[in-house]
Amino acid sequence: MAIYAPTIIDVSRLPEPDAIEKLDFETILAARMSDLEKRAEEAGYEYDVGGLETDPLKIDQEAHAYRELLMRARVNDGLRSTLPAFAKGADLDHAVSKAGVERIITLDGRGKLIFREDDSALLRRYLATFSAPAAGSEDGYLAAALKAWPQAHDIRIANGGAGKVLVYLLGAEGVAAPLDAVFAVAKALDAKHIRPLTDDVTVSAAQIDRYSLSATLIVPRGPDPAQVVDAAAKSVRSFGVARYHIGAEIPATALLAAAYVPNVMRIENAVFSDMPARANVAPYLTSVNLTFRVQS
Repeated sequence: MAIYAPTIIDVSRLPEPDAIEKLDFETILAARMSDLEKRAEEAGYEYDVGGLETDPLKIDQEAHAYRELLMRARVNDGLRSTLPAFAKGADLDHAVSKAGVERIITLDGRGKLIFREDDSALLRRYLATFSAPAAGSEDGYLAAALKAWPQAHDIRIANGGAGKVLVYLLGAEGVAAPLDAVFAVAKALDAKHIRPLTDDVTVSAAQIDRYSLSATLIVPRGPDPAQVVDAAAKSVRSFGVARYHIGAEIPATALLAAAYVPNVMRIENAVFSDMPARANVAPYLTSVNLTFRVQS
Protein backbone atom coordinates (compact mmCIF):
# COMPACT_ATOMS: atom_id res chain seq x y z
CA MET A 1 0.00 0.00 0.00
CA ALA A 2 1.50 3.33 -1.05
CA ILE A 3 1.16 6.43 1.06
CA TYR A 4 0.39 9.63 -0.78
CA ALA A 5 2.54 12.55 0.33
CA PRO A 6 1.44 15.73 -1.49
CA THR A 7 4.20 17.57 -3.33
CA ILE A 8 3.81 20.88 -1.54
CA ILE A 9 6.44 23.57 -1.68
CA ASP A 10 7.87 24.30 1.76
CA VAL A 11 7.49 28.07 1.64
CA SER A 12 9.84 28.48 4.59
CA ARG A 13 12.64 27.47 2.20
CA LEU A 14 11.73 29.94 -0.54
CA PRO A 15 14.22 32.78 -0.96
CA GLU A 16 12.90 36.31 -0.90
CA PRO A 17 12.17 37.72 -4.38
CA ASP A 18 14.69 40.06 -5.98
CA ALA A 19 12.21 42.92 -5.59
CA ILE A 20 12.99 42.95 -1.85
CA GLU A 21 16.10 45.06 -1.37
CA LYS A 22 19.06 44.03 0.74
CA LEU A 23 19.45 47.11 2.91
CA ASP A 24 22.62 48.32 4.60
CA PHE A 25 22.95 51.63 6.45
CA GLU A 26 26.60 52.17 5.54
CA THR A 27 25.87 51.60 1.84
CA ILE A 28 23.04 54.14 1.89
CA LEU A 29 25.17 56.65 3.79
CA ALA A 30 28.09 56.24 1.38
CA ALA A 31 25.79 56.87 -1.59
CA ARG A 32 24.38 60.00 0.04
CA MET A 33 27.85 61.32 0.91
CA SER A 34 29.03 60.68 -2.64
CA ASP A 35 26.04 62.59 -4.00
CA LEU A 36 26.67 65.44 -1.56
CA GLU A 37 30.30 65.75 -2.66
CA LYS A 38 29.27 65.72 -6.32
CA ARG A 39 26.66 68.45 -5.85
CA ALA A 40 29.08 70.55 -3.80
CA GLU A 41 31.68 70.28 -6.55
CA GLU A 42 29.14 71.29 -9.22
CA ALA A 43 28.23 74.34 -7.12
CA GLY A 44 31.88 75.34 -6.85
CA TYR A 45 32.46 74.27 -3.26
CA GLU A 46 35.25 71.98 -2.14
CA TYR A 47 33.93 69.49 0.41
CA ASP A 48 36.62 67.24 1.84
CA VAL A 49 35.65 66.75 5.49
CA GLY A 50 33.10 63.98 5.03
CA GLY A 51 35.35 61.63 6.95
CA LEU A 52 34.97 63.66 10.14
CA GLU A 53 32.28 62.33 12.44
CA THR A 54 31.79 65.85 13.88
CA ASP A 55 31.08 67.49 10.53
CA PRO A 56 27.53 68.96 10.60
CA LEU A 57 26.79 67.90 7.02
CA LYS A 58 27.98 64.37 7.77
CA ILE A 59 25.74 64.23 10.86
CA ASP A 60 22.80 65.50 8.80
CA GLN A 61 23.40 62.88 6.12
CA GLU A 62 23.61 60.13 8.76
CA ALA A 63 20.20 61.13 10.11
CA HIS A 64 18.67 61.21 6.64
CA ALA A 65 20.34 57.93 5.68
CA TYR A 66 18.74 56.24 8.68
CA ARG A 67 15.32 57.65 7.76
CA GLU A 68 15.84 56.43 4.20
CA LEU A 69 16.73 53.00 5.55
CA LEU A 70 13.47 52.91 7.53
CA MET A 71 11.40 54.01 4.53
CA ARG A 72 12.95 51.44 2.21
CA ALA A 73 12.50 48.75 4.86
CA ARG A 74 8.84 49.72 5.05
CA VAL A 75 8.56 49.18 1.28
CA ASN A 76 10.12 45.74 1.72
CA ASP A 77 7.65 44.90 4.49
CA GLY A 78 4.77 46.07 2.33
CA LEU A 79 5.83 43.73 -0.47
CA ARG A 80 6.24 40.82 1.95
CA SER A 81 2.71 41.39 3.26
CA THR A 82 1.28 40.65 -0.21
CA LEU A 83 3.10 37.33 -0.65
CA PRO A 84 1.60 34.23 1.02
CA ALA A 85 5.08 32.82 1.59
CA PHE A 86 6.12 35.79 3.74
CA ALA A 87 2.89 37.36 5.02
CA LYS A 88 1.94 36.87 8.66
CA GLY A 89 -1.23 37.23 10.69
CA ALA A 90 -3.83 39.58 9.22
CA ASP A 91 -1.63 40.24 6.17
CA LEU A 92 -1.71 36.51 5.39
CA ASP A 93 -5.48 36.49 5.81
CA HIS A 94 -5.76 39.09 3.05
CA ALA A 95 -3.20 37.36 0.82
CA VAL A 96 -4.95 33.98 0.86
CA SER A 97 -8.43 35.51 0.57
CA LYS A 98 -7.71 35.98 -3.15
CA ALA A 99 -7.96 32.19 -3.46
CA GLY A 100 -11.20 32.04 -1.48
CA VAL A 101 -9.43 30.87 1.67
CA GLU A 102 -10.03 32.24 5.15
CA ARG A 103 -8.46 31.48 8.50
CA ILE A 104 -10.22 28.78 10.52
CA ILE A 105 -11.72 30.02 13.78
CA THR A 106 -13.03 27.55 16.34
CA LEU A 107 -14.13 27.60 19.97
CA ASP A 108 -12.37 25.84 22.80
CA GLY A 109 -14.16 24.18 25.69
CA ARG A 110 -14.61 27.52 27.47
CA GLY A 111 -16.03 29.34 24.46
CA LYS A 112 -12.76 31.16 23.67
CA LEU A 113 -11.99 31.89 20.03
CA ILE A 114 -9.08 29.87 18.66
CA PHE A 115 -7.39 31.12 15.48
CA ARG A 116 -5.58 28.43 13.48
CA GLU A 117 -1.90 29.06 12.80
CA ASP A 118 -0.50 30.60 9.63
CA ASP A 119 0.76 27.23 8.30
CA SER A 120 -2.81 25.93 8.08
CA ALA A 121 -3.91 28.90 5.99
CA LEU A 122 -0.93 28.46 3.68
CA LEU A 123 -1.72 24.77 3.13
CA ARG A 124 -5.34 25.56 2.32
CA ARG A 125 -4.20 28.33 -0.05
CA TYR A 126 -2.08 25.75 -1.89
CA LEU A 127 -4.86 23.18 -2.01
CA ALA A 128 -7.36 25.73 -3.32
CA THR A 129 -5.49 25.49 -6.62
CA PHE A 130 -6.47 21.81 -6.90
CA SER A 131 -9.91 21.88 -5.35
CA ALA A 132 -11.97 22.30 -8.52
CA PRO A 133 -10.79 20.77 -11.78
CA ALA A 134 -9.53 17.22 -11.29
CA ALA A 135 -12.08 14.85 -9.79
CA GLY A 136 -10.30 11.88 -8.24
CA SER A 137 -6.91 13.53 -8.01
CA GLU A 138 -5.02 13.12 -4.77
CA ASP A 139 -4.80 16.85 -4.20
CA GLY A 140 -8.49 17.18 -5.03
CA TYR A 141 -9.44 14.60 -2.40
CA LEU A 142 -7.17 16.29 0.13
CA ALA A 143 -8.64 19.72 -0.54
CA ALA A 144 -12.22 18.45 -0.29
CA ALA A 145 -11.50 16.54 2.92
CA LEU A 146 -9.87 19.55 4.55
CA LYS A 147 -12.80 21.73 3.54
CA ALA A 148 -15.23 19.25 5.11
CA TRP A 149 -13.21 19.01 8.33
CA PRO A 150 -11.06 22.16 8.65
CA GLN A 151 -10.03 21.27 12.21
CA ALA A 152 -7.95 18.34 10.95
CA HIS A 153 -4.33 18.21 12.04
CA ASP A 154 -3.41 15.88 9.19
CA ILE A 155 -5.12 14.05 6.34
CA ARG A 156 -3.50 11.35 4.24
CA ILE A 157 -4.61 9.78 0.99
CA ALA A 158 -3.46 6.20 0.36
CA ASN A 159 -3.82 3.97 -2.69
CA GLY A 160 -5.52 0.78 -1.59
CA GLY A 161 -5.21 -0.81 -5.04
CA ALA A 162 -7.93 -1.86 -7.51
CA GLY A 163 -9.68 1.52 -7.48
CA LYS A 164 -9.73 1.81 -3.70
CA VAL A 165 -8.88 5.16 -2.12
CA LEU A 166 -8.15 5.18 1.60
CA VAL A 167 -8.48 8.46 3.48
CA TYR A 168 -7.12 8.77 7.01
CA LEU A 169 -7.97 11.63 9.36
CA LEU A 170 -5.99 12.83 12.37
CA GLY A 171 -7.03 15.18 15.15
CA ALA A 172 -4.77 17.64 16.94
CA GLU A 173 -2.70 16.93 20.05
CA GLY A 174 -3.14 13.17 20.14
CA VAL A 175 -6.92 13.20 19.74
CA ALA A 176 -8.45 10.74 17.29
CA ALA A 177 -10.73 12.06 14.57
CA PRO A 178 -14.34 11.97 15.85
CA LEU A 179 -17.06 10.02 14.07
CA ASP A 180 -18.88 13.14 12.95
CA ALA A 181 -15.71 14.28 11.17
CA VAL A 182 -15.34 10.89 9.48
CA PHE A 183 -18.97 11.03 8.31
CA ALA A 184 -18.63 14.64 7.11
CA VAL A 185 -15.52 13.89 5.08
CA ALA A 186 -17.00 10.68 3.65
CA LYS A 187 -20.08 12.59 2.52
CA ALA A 188 -17.99 15.36 0.97
CA LEU A 189 -15.78 12.93 -0.95
CA ASP A 190 -18.81 11.09 -2.31
CA ALA A 191 -19.92 14.14 -4.28
CA LYS A 192 -20.05 13.61 -8.06
CA HIS A 193 -17.58 16.40 -8.80
CA ILE A 194 -15.08 14.93 -6.30
CA ARG A 195 -15.25 11.14 -6.72
CA PRO A 196 -15.10 9.43 -10.13
CA LEU A 197 -17.48 6.49 -10.58
CA THR A 198 -14.58 4.04 -10.58
CA ASP A 199 -13.21 5.11 -7.18
CA ASP A 200 -14.20 3.32 -3.99
CA VAL A 201 -13.40 5.79 -1.18
CA THR A 202 -13.11 4.69 2.45
CA VAL A 203 -12.66 7.29 5.19
CA SER A 204 -11.48 6.37 8.68
CA ALA A 205 -9.70 7.83 11.69
CA ALA A 206 -5.96 7.28 11.76
CA GLN A 207 -4.59 5.27 14.64
CA ILE A 208 -2.40 7.05 17.18
CA ASP A 209 0.69 5.25 18.45
CA ARG A 210 1.77 6.92 21.68
CA TYR A 211 5.39 6.86 22.80
CA SER A 212 7.67 8.45 25.37
CA LEU A 213 11.37 8.92 25.94
CA SER A 214 13.33 8.26 29.11
CA ALA A 215 17.07 8.89 29.27
CA THR A 216 19.94 10.18 31.37
CA LEU A 217 21.92 13.17 30.13
CA ILE A 218 25.61 13.34 30.98
CA VAL A 219 26.56 17.00 31.46
CA PRO A 220 29.88 18.67 32.36
CA ARG A 221 30.62 20.54 35.54
CA GLY A 222 29.71 24.21 35.42
CA PRO A 223 26.43 24.61 33.50
CA ASP A 224 23.18 24.39 35.45
CA PRO A 225 22.05 20.77 34.84
CA ALA A 226 18.39 21.69 35.30
CA GLN A 227 18.57 24.22 32.47
CA VAL A 228 20.30 21.70 30.24
CA VAL A 229 17.58 19.12 30.95
CA ASP A 230 14.84 21.69 30.28
CA ALA A 231 16.42 22.67 26.96
CA ALA A 232 16.80 19.03 25.91
CA ALA A 233 13.22 18.20 26.85
CA LYS A 234 11.96 21.21 24.89
CA SER A 235 13.98 20.16 21.85
CA VAL A 236 12.64 16.60 22.02
CA ARG A 237 9.06 17.84 22.34
CA SER A 238 9.55 20.06 19.29
CA PHE A 239 10.78 17.03 17.37
CA GLY A 240 7.71 15.09 18.48
CA VAL A 241 5.37 17.86 17.33
CA ALA A 242 7.07 17.99 13.93
CA ARG A 243 6.69 14.21 13.50
CA TYR A 244 3.06 14.05 14.61
CA HIS A 245 1.70 13.16 11.18
CA ILE A 246 0.11 10.13 9.59
CA GLY A 247 2.72 7.79 8.16
CA ALA A 248 5.65 9.40 9.98
CA GLU A 249 8.45 7.30 11.42
CA ILE A 250 10.45 7.94 14.59
CA PRO A 251 14.02 6.65 14.32
CA ALA A 252 15.64 6.30 17.73
CA THR A 253 18.74 8.05 16.43
CA ALA A 254 16.72 11.09 15.36
CA LEU A 255 14.80 11.30 18.63
CA LEU A 256 17.98 11.08 20.70
CA ALA A 257 19.73 13.58 18.44
CA ALA A 258 17.06 16.11 19.40
CA ALA A 259 18.18 15.77 23.02
CA TYR A 260 21.77 16.68 22.16
CA VAL A 261 21.48 20.36 23.01
CA PRO A 262 24.54 22.39 24.11
CA ASN A 263 26.29 20.95 27.19
CA VAL A 264 24.97 17.42 26.67
CA MET A 265 28.09 15.27 26.47
CA ARG A 266 26.33 11.98 25.84
CA ILE A 267 23.08 10.15 26.56
CA GLU A 268 22.78 6.96 28.58
CA ASN A 269 20.00 4.58 29.62
CA ALA A 270 17.78 5.65 26.73
CA VAL A 271 14.51 3.73 26.66
CA PHE A 272 13.16 3.87 23.10
CA SER A 273 13.01 1.71 19.99
CA ASP A 274 12.56 2.68 16.36
CA MET A 275 8.97 3.30 15.28
CA PRO A 276 8.62 2.43 11.57
CA ALA A 277 6.25 4.31 9.31
CA ARG A 278 2.77 2.85 8.91
CA ALA A 279 0.21 4.07 6.42
CA ASN A 280 -2.62 4.73 8.87
CA VAL A 281 -0.71 5.46 12.08
CA ALA A 282 0.52 8.74 13.57
CA PRO A 283 3.20 8.67 16.31
CA TYR A 284 2.40 10.94 19.26
CA LEU A 285 4.92 11.89 21.93
CA THR A 286 3.23 11.75 25.34
CA SER A 287 6.06 12.43 27.77
CA VAL A 288 9.76 13.16 28.05
CA ASN A 289 11.48 11.93 31.21
CA LEU A 290 15.07 13.14 31.34
CA THR A 291 17.44 13.00 34.27
CA PHE A 292 21.06 14.10 34.48
CA ARG A 293 24.42 13.04 35.81
CA VAL A 294 27.34 15.42 36.13
CA GLN A 295 30.52 14.08 34.55
CA SER A 296 33.03 13.34 37.31
